[in-house]
Order: sequence, then C-alpha cells, then structure tokens
Amino acid sequence: MKHILMMLVVTVSLVACSTPPATSAQGTSNTAAVPGATLAQTTASSAPEEARVRDLVENFGKRLQNVSLLAPDAAQEMQAQYAEFVSPALLEVWMSDVSKAPGRLVSSPWPDRIEITSLTKEGPDRYVITGFVVEVTSMEVANGGAAARIPVRVVLQKDQGRWLITEYAEER
Repeated sequence: MKHILMMLVVTVSLVACSTPPATSAQGTSNTAAVPGATLAQTTASSAPEEARVRDLVENFGKRLQNVSLLAPDAAQEMQAQYAEFVSPALLEVWMSDVSKAPGRLVSSPWPDRIEITSLTKEGPDRYVITGFVVEVTSMEVANGGAAARIPVRVVLQKDQGRWLITEYAEER
C-alpha cells in the first residue's frame, strides 16, 4: 500500500512540474476552457492593435486643450490639432458646427486628457472606448486630481490600414 501511495505522489509531482500546454499562434492555450472562468489575457495578435487604439485616443485627449471652441479660428485649430486622429467626415461636422466639437470651452477648467475605462472590439475594424475627459485647473495641475470628469464614448474605425475616430460623444 505504501508503494502505491508513493508512486501516486511521484506521478502527481511529475505532472505538476511538467511544462504547460503549447499555445497556438493566437496566444490561446490548447486546453479546454473551465466553465465559469474568464479569459484575462488578450490574444497576442490584438495586443499591439489595442495599444495603437489606446494611444490614439489618449493622444487625441491631450490635444483637446489646444482648441478653444470660442475662438474665431476654432475650425482652423481643429483642423491643425485633430486631423491626424479624426475621420475627415467627423472633422467636417465639427468644423461646420463648433458647438458639436470637443475642446476647451472656458479658460478654467480645461480638458487635460482622456482616461480610458473600457475598450471593446466590435469587429475586425471597429473599437468602442468609454472613459472620461478629465478637466483640470491650475490647482489640480499642482496637486493632482480632477476638477471634473466628463463621461465620453469614442468609436474608432480602421480605414485603409489607419485607425481614426469616427464618433465622439460627451455626456455633460
């Protein structure tokens, strides 16, 4: 009996110490899913794409403070600041009606950045991002924090190999 118990312990130890299952090209395990478990990893092929999408939205968020929506040249500033991030159709809508555009409304607080809370891939060429436009004053710049957090929903589409914002909605 001791002999059988010892062999069982050795076998379990060897199995536990063996190498994990091989992964496929998509970065997922070849093992069966555990019912009720969630997949915490992103596939290897979509991680760089998601990083590009995140960077685009975050860099766009940093530009919001550069466009004063009340300035006489607001449309030209939008063209200069937003063109590399936004689809031509959306940019045209904003330039023709500045009241629909994101940017700086008053001298303080001003939009500082976009903080992303969720990123969802809704197809091979579409992502939906939700988060907040974080507004700050000189007090928050010095001490950290936010003067306001405005919920935002941003849709990105891939067109000719390039990600662009095609929809943008703030909930004020």
